[in-house]
Amino acid sequence: MIGIAHRLCGVLLLCLLATPAAFAQDGTASSVPQPYQLMRTLQSLQNEAATGNRAAHAAQGRLLRDLEQPLMQQDATVWADPRNTRAIVQYVLSGGQPGVLQELLKRGEPAGLPAGLAPGALAYVMGDLAQAKTLLMPLDPAGLHESLAGQLALVQASLIMRSDQKQALKLLDQARLLAPGSLVEEGALRRAVFIAAEINELDRLEKATAQYIRRFDRSVYADNFRQSFATGLVSFDIGRDPAKFPQLVATLRAFDREQQRAVLLIIARDALVKGRFEQARRAAEEVAKLPGGDQATVARASLYTAAARIALDRGDGALDTLKRIDPHRLAPVEQEIHRTALRIAAQIVDGTASATATPSGTPEPSDLDPGVKRLVAAAERSLGQAQALLDPPTKGDSTP
Repeated sequence: MIGIAHRLCGVLLLCLLATPAAFAQDGTASSVPQPYQLMRTLQSLQNEAATGNRAAHAAQGRLLRDLEQPLMQQDATVWADPRNTRAIVQYVLSGGQPGVLQELLKRGEPAGLPAGLAPGALAYVMGDLAQAKTLLMPLDPAGLHESLAGQLALVQASLIMRSDQKQALKLLDQARLLAPGSLVEEGALRRAVFIAAEINELDRLEKATAQYIRRFDRSVYADNFRQSFATGLVSFDIGRDPAKFPQLVATLRAFDREQQRAVLLIIARDALVKGRFEQARRAAEEVAKLPGGDQATVARASLYTAAARIALDRGDGALDTLKRIDPHRLAPVEQEIHRTALRIAAQIVDGTASATATPSGTPEPSDLDPGVKRLVAAAERSLGQAQALLDPPTKGDSTP
């Protein structure tokens, strides 16, 4: 794959050098690479990135920037060809510089494009989402050329994913069907997982997750997908219904064991923070069932199981479990939970648990033991630090 990426890079770099000025001597406009030809090569690099080719991913990012000048220097006659006007919209929606489309629009509606598509695309990449919605939502992606159809459906889904998640999912399905095997399909599946988690649709979440892992597990964006998946579970309370928990576990089987453990531990910690002790216990016990975990993983699973049991059955046996945990195997953000759990479990065993004020934050059941409230407060404090570790740094990379 890396060899393919290098060959594609070579072709595109030659195209970049072949600007109109380079061909001024022979005066043959046909010798100048057309925008649609440049975009075909760039799209090939992007699709390679979707299959996991990191060299292609690095190259397409650079080339998106480098293409602006050759495109700006095109002879005015090339814009009479709809293939080239489609290519410019595709370039901009793929993360390219918007300047060339701005210049093209100064001449009126580009040739061969439905009214509103080009200015709507420009509004979208410039952050004017209200204008983009007005111009782009009335368009039918299925009526566009195949080079743009999937991208338009993906953009439309992004525009309404906060206001109409059901329709956004339909548009994401359409994007996948219109651009199979491409970076557009990969991006559509990632967004579908996020929306399914947000609206608590486990069936859809399971389907989209399995499809993504089956088709794009090697994608350069796969790590981002896994992080979004786990964050979605945490942020939108997926799995809080005990009746649906087995289905959640089934969904996680699309991941390898290490990834399953990581996600389940996030669920266990977050459930503990929010006072969903049964969910915390079940998630931690699922971690323990997975073979091959290291000692740190075993310690973390034991911590959350024991901490949840303090609330569920007054800590019967939890104190002994907590005492056997080596705190040095826990992350610093979990050590406070361990210390607090040990103290509360000991107080329960001794019958000396004392009332404390309930901290501000997530509402807790009114019948919580005061000691358990302190445990939740400690978990809440730890969560803020843990979340900073979970959130990946913001990158300037544009992804579908």
